[in-house]
Amino acid sequence: MKTPVVGRAVRAIAFKARTARPTRNFQAVNEKNLSRQHCKKQQGFTLLEILIALAIFAVMSMMAYAGLAAVLKARAATEPRSQQMAQLQTTLYLLNEDLSQAINRPIRDEFGSPEPAFSSGRGNEILVFTRSVPIGAGNGSANSLHRVSYRFEKGALYRQVWSLPDRTQQTQYRRRKLMTAEQVNINFYSKESQTWLPFNGSGGSPEALEVSFKLAGLGSVQRLFLLHQ
Repeated sequence: MKTPVVGRAVRAIAFKARTARPTRNFQAVNEKNLSRQHCKKQQGFTLLEILIALAIFAVMSMMAYAGLAAVLKARAATEPRSQQMAQLQTTLYLLNEDLSQAINRPIRDEFGSPEPAFSSGRGNEILVFTRSVPIGAGNGSANSLHRVSYRFEKGALYRQVWSLPDRTQQTQYRRRKLMTAEQVNINFYSKESQTWLPFNGSGGSPEALEVSFKLAGLGSVQRLFLLHQ
């Protein structure tokens, strides 16, 4: 026969067991929900999202490449023209500097033959003359003379300078390519006819020269130069 104390103890243990089951079940449900939420947080992009991102990136890349190609094409088209204009400006500057200092001073060439102060030259020479070099030009002397020759050879204009007008076969000269051109023509102003005539080097120093260049892509370019007498 059970005693009252033992009966009460058994009932207490059974009550605790009944009341503890819902708590354990509730904790299990909470742990399962937290696990699901954690898995959702760790999920990456879907395949559809990746495809949309790749499509947007491809469109933007094509637009950027088209813009870059247009810039490079424009640069390739303008760079040769810019170089051609720079060569033309340099040539006109040197012609103006040389002709503004031209003087009436005949010379003797490397073979001892006399040459006029201003002429059309020989062979590929289209213009040759004597010029003075003023003070401050960096030549080390107060005033010296140079012989300047402009030559048109194989579609290019060259400037050739001798620091000694009366030269020998050992006299050195400086040569520089100025520009490329299809054609170079020089005319002089004739007082008698009051017109521009082809320059052939006769008649001494002219009062004015007209130099015309035929350039690819630019057409004909003309420039007038006055000579100091």
